[in-house]
Amino acid sequence: MFSYPSAEAVLDDLGDKVVGGLVDATKATKVDLTLYRETFPSWVADHGERGLANWLHDRLWSHLRRGFVDIDSVTMADEGVLREIVVGMKYRARVKRHSAHDRIRSFPTTAALAFWAQSDTLAGMEEVRLGFGYRWDPELREIGSALISLRDGLGADAIWAVEVNGGAGEAGGTAIAWTPVDPSLPQIDLYSVIAETDEEQGT
Repeated sequence: MFSYPSAEAVLDDLGDKVVGGLVDATKATKVDLTLYRETFPSWVADHGERGLANWLHDRLWSHLRRGFVDIDSVTMADEGVLREIVVGMKYRARVKRHSAHDRIRSFPTTAALAFWAQSDTLAGMEEVRLGFGYRWDPELREIGSALISLRDGLGADAIWAVEVNGGAGEAGGTAIAWTPVDPSLPQIDLYSVIAETDEEQGT
């Protein structure tokens, strides 16, 4: 059975350069969106959700590509619709926008379903698939914190998600802080459940 690594272990393995690169790229993408709004407000207003998401994905990917270029452990694959970040021999990530409840969306292609399903391999050759991205506020249409998440299945809730933040460190790098995100629990209306049960029993 696949053993899910903890968020702390994953962040340690990725290292400050990778995590800091995601934080910096997310901040730069926020700046791009602000500039885009100030320069072409009607264009941004006319964007459908998918179009704006694609535009933001392109901007974030461009910033990640520049930020990761000097990190030897990182390889970036950009083959049309397939964009992946490989860190070392263990981690493979896709850039995704996360909802307030850390959900992601993707067309359920065979490749996407296979990617998001964590699977067993030979001992020592496990590959962990991650979501690199940011939290999106659909009401304000604003980028929130940079996020790293782990899930098992495309439609599944996140096993864990962490917000990663940082500022300039003493050596000029990015000092990383991370905050675990509590999983979202289903909301149950007990009154309606009781009412339905009473109705079925004729009470």
